[in-house]
Amino acid sequence: MRTRSLGAPAPAVAFVASFLLALSLTAAKMARAAFQDTCNYARPQLTYTMTRDGGQTYTNVARYEGYQWGGGCWNNDDVDSSPNDPPQTFSRGEGADCSGLVFKTWKESEHPAAGGRYHWDKSRNVHGPYTAQAFRDGDGEPNYRVIKSYVYVMDGFASSGHVGLVFFRATSGADQIVEAKGEAYGTNMWTRSYRSDSSYDGIGRYGWTS
Repeated sequence: MRTRSLGAPAPAVAFVASFLLALSLTAAKMARAAFQDTCNYARPQLTYTMTRDGGQTYTNVARYEGYQWGGGCWNNDDVDSSPNDPPQTFSRGEGADCSGLVFKTWKESEHPAAGGRYHWDKSRNVHGPYTAQAFRDGDGEPNYRVIKSYVYVMDGFASSGHVGLVFFRATSGADQIVEAKGEAYGTNMWTRSYRSDSSYDGIGRYGWTS
């Protein structure tokens, strides 16, 4: 007498297969989700004041957050919400890159010919038109080069590939620099000797009100 092998009925097998497929699609969708999906595109707010201590406060919010090459938005939870992004790759993660942080802190316009002051919310996804080299060259209506010995709080130092802002000027000749350093470092403040490094030039922005 032929016996029938035990197994799941065909409808049950189909259900399990459908469930696994849906699960894999959900996982794939989650894998594709990026931090920048939480960012916004709100218009900047024109402002008539721009204080250096206000710039310090703004960069303080960005500290401990992530770094994103070409990026421009972050939250305020003091962790990198998209760790281990590929270096030098735009992967829509959290954080600004070095020039994006300066652009937003300096309240710059997306139009280089505009010299006004524009407040950008931390969650606004914007990088701006400037690279580190562009800041170094003083490109853009509000930007200029500064003799390094005159660089002050919230002025900066820029090389051909990196830019950072002075948070505190140290008496030792070094400075406390707030910068979006890289994927492995994130955004934070470090003691740097850019003032005495010949590969860096001093940079500033017109329009500080105090």
